[in-house]
Amino acid sequence: MKRTLSGGLMTLGLLLVTLAGFSPALHAEESAALLRQTVAGKVEGIEAESALGNEAVRTWAWLGIPYAQPPVGELRWKAPKQPGAWEGVREAKKFGPICTQYSGLMASMNCGEMGKLIGSEDCLSLNLWRPRTEQKGLPVFFWIHGGGNTVGQSSLSLYNGSNLAGAQNLIVVSVNYRLGPFGWFAHPALRTGDDLDDSGNFGTLDLLAALQWVHDNIAAFGGDPGNVTIAGESAGGINVYSMLVSPLAAGLFQRAISESGAPFSNEMKRGEAKAGSVLTQLVVKDKLAPNKQEAEKFIRSKDNKWISDYLHQKSPQDIYGLYRHTAFGNILDSSQIFADGRVIPAKPSELLAKGNYNRVPFLAGNNREEAKLFLPMVLSDLDDAKLCGMIQEMDPEHPQVRIRDYMGPVDRIIYNPITKIGTVGFRNLGVTGPAKKMSRHESDIFLYQFDWDEEPKPLDFVIGAAHGLELPFVFGNFLSDRDSALRFAWTQANQAGRINLSKRMMSYWANFARGGNPNGDNLPEWKGWPQTMRLDTKENAGSKSKK
Repeated sequence: MKRTLSGGLMTLGLLLVTLAGFSPALHAEESAALLRQTVAGKVEGIEAESALGNEAVRTWAWLGIPYAQPPVGELRWKAPKQPGAWEGVREAKKFGPICTQYSGLMASMNCGEMGKLIGSEDCLSLNLWRPRTEQKGLPVFFWIHGGGNTVGQSSLSLYNGSNLAGAQNLIVVSVNYRLGPFGWFAHPALRTGDDLDDSGNFGTLDLLAALQWVHDNIAAFGGDPGNVTIAGESAGGINVYSMLVSPLAAGLFQRAISESGAPFSNEMKRGEAKAGSVLTQLVVKDKLAPNKQEAEKFIRSKDNKWISDYLHQKSPQDIYGLYRHTAFGNILDSSQIFADGRVIPAKPSELLAKGNYNRVPFLAGNNREEAKLFLPMVLSDLDDAKLCGMIQEMDPEHPQVRIRDYMGPVDRIIYNPITKIGTVGFRNLGVTGPAKKMSRHESDIFLYQFDWDEEPKPLDFVIGAAHGLELPFVFGNFLSDRDSALRFAWTQANQAGRINLSKRMMSYWANFARGGNPNGDNLPEWKGWPQTMRLDTKENAGSKSKK
């Protein structure tokens, strides 16, 4: 009787498993696919699911993988070191800590922490997504987040790589890198004679280390280390230009995309002046001298070891407390990306003009109304906390906001003209200017202008095609939850158009990543330099000859 009952229960169990669609062998294969061997050790990822419109997208993801040792203690203000090896299997199932920064809308939608110092110095990790297939040799899309090089994080839901990876059959990598005074700091007393340590460009070196990690490890995830596209927006675009001109990046990428970026650097002496000011203020704050003049005299009496030890002993709060932060958590007086002669040999714009850069197919553009991300904060009494609360409580289908909530009558009259002037300058500096220089040395250059401005009224006027608004279209992420800073823009009325535009842009970006040309089947032709592709839902969007 027991034997019969046991056999019946087993039969019932197998039947239920079959009806549930569960296959032990399939589950084992899936688990094995999530286990990958890196140079430092094994990592285990997760099964990720996302949606592009009404279409489900399924990928595998590995999150929070360290690509360098924690830059803490003696390694603060040093070039990144290779991560130590680990035994067993390391879980890669959640994002790593964000880098030290002031909280703002570019880093968080936690309205209560706006303006507070958040993050960790131990933050050098990357994430990657790939399709749930066994295909190898996939192109790699390496994403660098924006935020003025003082705020931001790769774990923002805006940058989730699942839709782009799954829909376009490539690998998406996103990366954290040191920001603000931990990313770029150039005090002479910190120099040891090592070219990289002495460059002050620690955030730039982090990106180079992450690219080297991709070169050494991406094949284990099915990627092609010889087909890597670097891409970034805003400060991320600035950093793309830095990779273009850095001889240390040669061979680590084969294509480049800059979204609303520009070739930019500071002179080393400016960085030294700021670092010197920080040191002087710390000495006064610690009551080692009564004022600036006496502090400078006190510092001159100390050797480099004392100064270096003193700076290394300071907490993130001590150091960040000496920097002014403003809207979105940005630090205004943070010098960064130094033309140090080694990592960045000279001014990026000069290197581009002379052809002294890593010549690869290049795609660049900007948004039609860049300044509209920032102008409402300038023209009103809004700050991050107030704006965060408004966004979280807003119903995009019925915004219940008025233009006068953001600006006065006179401001409204001059709003679009100011925006246009700013955009022209932005485009000349970051898109057509560099492209013209590069066109003397290569031909594979593609430019765009992002024009989508179909938010619910009056936000179509207030925000329009603002800085950063192209990002959801590139990644296919139109999120409406309270943690999304752009949730106010997405309505049922604009859904079909924006999803179609997003699919087109994702195809362009992926085609470019695959072969250096955005064009492909069933896509409007994107003509190269000097023409510009207008990206919009309107019928007249397409390549235009206007520069």
